[in-house]
Amino acid sequence: MDIERRQSEIIDDFVKRAAALYDAAPNLAGLILEATAHPFLFAFSEILSVPSLARVRYLLHPLSLKGTQYSSSLDVLRLFAYGTWSDYKRKRN
Repeated sequence: MDIERRQSEIIDDFVKRAAALYDAAPNLAGLILEATAHPFLFAFSEILSVPSLARVRYLLHPLSLKGTQYSSSLDVLRLFAYGTWSDYKRKRN
């Protein structure tokens, strides 16, 4: 039970931080990198569903990562949230 509680706390922290982001793509990419590198975070769909990230994913938005040096960050978060080993191997090449 302690592991589940800790996981929930970590997710909540990243969700709150992602929801507060309304500035530059580097900050968003940095948050994604930090989340995907976190040693105790194993669930990512909650972070991906944060409205500020949803705007980035679906619209041409000032925070958009599309076409920037940070565009792969969102791809990595999607892979961590919904991907499979086969998806990873296919994207790796």
